[in-house]
Amino acid sequence: MRAVVMHAFGAEDVLKLEDVEEPLPDRGEALVRVGAVEVSSTRDVATRTGNHPFSRQVSLPHVLGGDFAGVVETVGPGVNPGLVGRRVAASNSRSCGACPACVSRNEAQCSDLTMLGIHRWGSYAELVTVPADNLHEIPDDLSIADAAAMAATGPIALTQLQTGQVAGGTWLVVTGITGSLGTTLAVLGGWLGARVVGLSRRPSTIPPQLPLEARYDSADTGLAAALQDLTAPGGVTIAIDNVAAPDVFARYFPALGIGARIVVSGAIGTPELPVLPVPAAPFYLRSISLLGVRTTTPRDIAAFWALVSAGLRLPAGIVRELPLGAAAAAHGHIASGASVGHTVLTVAA
Repeated sequence: MRAVVMHAFGAEDVLKLEDVEEPLPDRGEALVRVGAVEVSSTRDVATRTGNHPFSRQVSLPHVLGGDFAGVVETVGPGVNPGLVGRRVAASNSRSCGACPACVSRNEAQCSDLTMLGIHRWGSYAELVTVPADNLHEIPDDLSIADAAAMAATGPIALTQLQTGQVAGGTWLVVTGITGSLGTTLAVLGGWLGARVVGLSRRPSTIPPQLPLEARYDSADTGLAAALQDLTAPGGVTIAIDNVAAPDVFARYFPALGIGARIVVSGAIGTPELPVLPVPAAPFYLRSISLLGVRTTTPRDIAAFWALVSAGLRLPAGIVRELPLGAAAAAHGHIASGASVGHTVLTVAA
């Protein structure tokens, strides 16, 4: 089979399309023919450079790629053979099920979390083996490319929104709205009834099809006043901040209302994590909460795909498709900061 293999860390040109041996599913696993795989800026692009914390967990040679969608080719012992031929989306991480965090149903804090594309060869390939429990059937009318994009960002977006206690009518601010997770947060937040406001340093590139109440330049020094006017009298209810840029945080913070919640996750695209300038007095006087989310949980993954079955979809034009052999070009486009929405590698029809 064909796969994109890296034999060293480095620039995009370390990604080479090669012939490799086909994998075989172990007990509890399924062999899936990959249809499309999301290119992740953190798990894939940053890891490839060798400078990300994930890089230290990778053994070379390696195949990147996590969340994906495809068709079940065969199954290993202990797996329902009825899965063969089903169109599925696959999540990239698996908790151990035995550590104290897992036993207490807090799988996001698993001490032995295993990630596809990090701890084992990933889905930049024609075929990949995954635990059968990581598979979710997808509706017939959902394209494989959109399913891969939604698999990569939908469950964590739902976890973040639930952590922020999103509800109908709440004012939701999303930083980095042009990114893959940001666009999904906008769509899902709107689906759940929130009034979504998007922030970006590139406001002219914010997709017009996103369900936004307003869109602002996150570098605008008048951002707080604009948000206060828009959300009066209660102010911003929830801020999902997956960029965690200190200057942007300082600009939107004054617009947060009493009891507002800030949810931070995914801000690990660079080796050095940012430090947020939290002003102590308004932080406690307005009862603001700052909440961290490490990853999603099996329950939220299942809940997300239930929403997809109920009709949740990404708007047209949000997912950019490239062939598997263009993995290096996809990495370069994302690293340049020019990408908008999702980038997926299409592998098979």
